[in-house]
Amino acid sequence: MRIKTFELGSLGTNCYLVWDEGSKEAFIVDPADFTDGMRAVISDEGLLLRYVILTHGHGDHVGGVSAMLAAYPGAELAAGRDEAPILGDPGYNFTEYITGRIETFKPDVLLSDGDELTVGNMTLRVMATPGHTIGGISVLVPGAVFSGDTLFRASIGRTDLPTGDFGALERSIREKLYTLPDDTEVYPGHMETTTIGYEKRYNGFVRAN
Repeated sequence: MRIKTFELGSLGTNCYLVWDEGSKEAFIVDPADFTDGMRAVISDEGLLLRYVILTHGHGDHVGGVSAMLAAYPGAELAAGRDEAPILGDPGYNFTEYITGRIETFKPDVLLSDGDELTVGNMTLRVMATPGHTIGGISVLVPGAVFSGDTLFRASIGRTDLPTGDFGALERSIREKLYTLPDDTEVYPGHMETTTIGYEKRYNGFVRAN
């Protein structure tokens, strides 16, 4: 498995291109934009993009969705089942405010807690991690988790936006993410990579039990 990180957009959103080196099948997490650099990696590596996966529907995570789906029409858009109303409502997804364009999205694949996706030889497991938004998800692959705006390095996602809920976020982190092995790498929506073990020891917002 290879992971390529792109930091994109005015809010410095981490977008992750992930592929199976054997099959060359790939997925992308939270495309804040669609850049020539991303296109070049997909082309140079000969990748087949299977899914565009959204951890949640805010505009700083979806700015490149339309362009990517147009460029790779075989890819499917996947997001949390409970996030569909946010993706479909510009008043909740803030696309106009963040990208300057009013956009709405209808996922091809609606994901629930425990669902699995197959990309080449990789199995992706969905973890429902609401709190930053009502339908936020994290995506677990062997040894790593893409946490969106749920868990950052020594920090957490904000919960003061529509459908945000600190209690739900705290439960998502403590009861879902903190149950993963300590050496699990955390690839967050913003800031640098961390590990579950580091967050359990040093995250001052949500402490491990």
